[in-house]
Amino acid sequence: MASPLLPSRRLAARPCAGLDIGPDRIRLALLRRSGQRAQVLRLDQRRAASPLCRDGQVVDVDALVLLCRSLLEQPVCAGATLALALPAISLSGRRLVLPAGSGEVRRLAQVRAEMAAHGIPEETHVLDYRILGPQPASPADVQVLALAAPTLAIEDRLALAQALDRPLATLAPEDLCLGSWLRDGRRAEQTAILRLDRAGNWLLHGAGPSHCLPPQASARGPLPLLASVAPLLSPLPRRLLLSGDAPDLAAIGRAFIKYAGLDAQPAAPPSPLLLSPLIAAQIPDEYQLALALAWEGLA
Repeated sequence: MASPLLPSRRLAARPCAGLDIGPDRIRLALLRRSGQRAQVLRLDQRRAASPLCRDGQVVDVDALVLLCRSLLEQPVCAGATLALALPAISLSGRRLVLPAGSGEVRRLAQVRAEMAAHGIPEETHVLDYRILGPQPASPADVQVLALAAPTLAIEDRLALAQALDRPLATLAPEDLCLGSWLRDGRRAEQTAILRLDRAGNWLLHGAGPSHCLPPQASARGPLPLLASVAPLLSPLPRRLLLSGDAPDLAAIGRAFIKYAGLDAQPAAPPSPLLLSPLIAAQIPDEYQLALALAWEGLA
């Protein structure tokens, strides 16, 4: 779960459709590999008359399948694989320090014990981990990011791929996937990601886990948002990238610049994305998660 599913060479050569599933809409980004870069083939979305998801859990499977089919029925989507996200709001994560010499089985057992101690049972969650690197000043240990996702959230997305009859190229944690794409190779501790979206608000500072914010985090204006986010930005990163469908991300960025002295700005598509000038001028900020998913699905 923590690592994307590895596509075969045959799948990697096919286009990939990243589907960003929100509470009442679905956004599609279709990418195709072009050398070391990816070409944008299509951006589109569908809105639902009633809720599709609530707190990351699918509540109307039939409506979700119909909307996804309508997005994927275009000829340009023929043969495309799927890339889906596990919503940050449904994920639980903790940083652990484990012996560097322990094997995969032992590490996973330690992750299970640690998460169970914090009330996250294996019976209802899928557990995994990512190795972050050596523990400073302790070469015999490694830092690990332990992750837990509700089994139901994973089963819903696997069932969606099956209903659409499409190979699933990746099922990725939303925050880590978007963070990796927007950072574009920059060090995690230098670039924080602030996601402000109706599907969920979170801050990713460092390698994770992300900090979930209240549903109306940006509704009261930039200054209350700054007051709630500032305590989480320690140590202060070099830059803060803003993403999501919240109105006027630029104004929020200016408030962080003025009152926090932080280089904050709406995130731009990273360099590996191959865009014509026309498409580059038209990509809305809210498609960034769908793009990040499709990019990871092509990896």
